[in-house]
Amino acid sequence: MAGLAGCTKPKTPTLTGVGMFHDITTVKQGMSANEVRRVMGSNSKTVYEEGILGIDGGNYIWEYAEGRIYFNYQGVTRVQPF
Repeated sequence: MAGLAGCTKPKTPTLTGVGMFHDITTVKQGMSANEVRRVMGSNSKTVYEEGILGIDGGNYIWEYAEGRIYFNYQGVTRVQPF
């Protein structure tokens, strides 16, 4: 029992963050923006294709260092790795 007193839970490594590589090939058609953010992180630049700055939920693009992810009303429409 004495060995359990000082044990701590190990930290889970993170796949997102500054300087981390993200695998854009894991992003699939139909994924929601939240699912993409979970996989790729939040370090993206948003490029609006249609609508008034995406307010209407129209087509838009998230640009990452690894490539571009295209969205519409149903989620991801295509992925273009660089």
